Amino acid sequence: MNGSQMGWNGIGGIDRTIEDMVGAASGDRHVTATQQRDGWRRPLRTGAGFRYVYNSDVGDGGWEFHYLTDAISIAVVDFRAARSISHVHRHDDHLVFSAVLEGRSTIYALEDAAEELAHGFCTVYGLRKGQPVRTVYEPGRSLRWVSVFLRRDKVHELCRLEPDALPAIFREYVVCGAPIGLRSVPLTGAASLAATQVFECPYTGELRRMYLIAKSIEIICAVLRSFSDDQPVDDRTIFTEGDAKKVRLARDIIEENLEDPLSVPELARVVGLSRQKLQFGFQLLFNTSVGRLYKQVRLARAVTLVSETHMPIIEIALECGYEHPGSFTRAFKAAFGESPLRLRSTSRQKLSRDRLARRTI
Repeated sequence: MNGSQMGWNGIGGIDRTIEDMVGAASGDRHVTATQQRDGWRRPLRTGAGFRYVYNSDVGDGGWEFHYLTDAISIAVVDFRAARSISHVHRHDDHLVFSAVLEGRSTIYALEDAAEELAHGFCTVYGLRKGQPVRTVYEPGRSLRWVSVFLRRDKVHELCRLEPDALPAIFREYVVCGAPIGLRSVPLTGAASLAATQVFECPYTGELRRMYLIAKSIEIICAVLRSFSDDQPVDDRTIFTEGDAKKVRLARDIIEENLEDPLSVPELARVVGLSRQKLQFGFQLLFNTSVGRLYKQVRLARAVTLVSETHMPIIEIALECGYEHPGSFTRAFKAAFGESPLRLRSTSRQKLSRDRLARRTI
């Protein structure tokens, strides 16, 4: 069964294969643009590659594909979907490393549970020949990531790594083709910087090609080290997608229990993480601490209650987790520039003006 015939539980066929992308990157450089099913593909001005720009009804932005050598290619994605869309890709005999700098989308492989392409993580996979992946994009969510495609039969040629030097799961894929399911690991600072620098590449022509190869190898090295057999065990840095789901559950618990908040140790125990890993996860996923997120959530709840209800201020303070009205007022004023009573008065005046304007019309 070929790619165009293969469906995914009734969802169309294969949207794109690695062979399609390499072929398009090596195509006629004199063609200015080619209309595609959902956008336009234009050759890059220098180097082997193209830019794909989506139609406005699909989304804002698109992605670039750079064919760097016969061993390695790279896709640079900067896109915001206008509606919910789903793409099915196939990357036969390639290791794929997707380092996400912004946003989140869901990715599926046939036998594997869904993973997330999530901010702060690199999702890596190597699938058996003919096995596709499906990526689902939600509307209105900005997405920025870099995907590196490394041919499994060219790993030694590119990286000069013998199979024995590879972590076990990569060694089995490179040598035997044993598939690696969807795996997500936290982006290290170095890998995140390398992915960011891909977006900000200051070079053109051959210098750009060399630069992108170097940055791709940096991302690959960081992921290989995360799976290394001799990697030191650290409760914070071994952070799986399962841990990420527990951290998101902790955030939901915070939002649902403002009136009777849990301490950090209690929250960690409820979701099944150590206190250190919970704090690490909040920094990694939300760029804040548990305490700061709790404060942000309860103040967001407070401003809604102050401006949209008639609840007494003291009851709002208690419902949002403040034991003393004075501390609530100080925190509220520091966050919003005015006291709860002043904001309520301003909101009521604006509402009265709006109602009068509607009656007049």
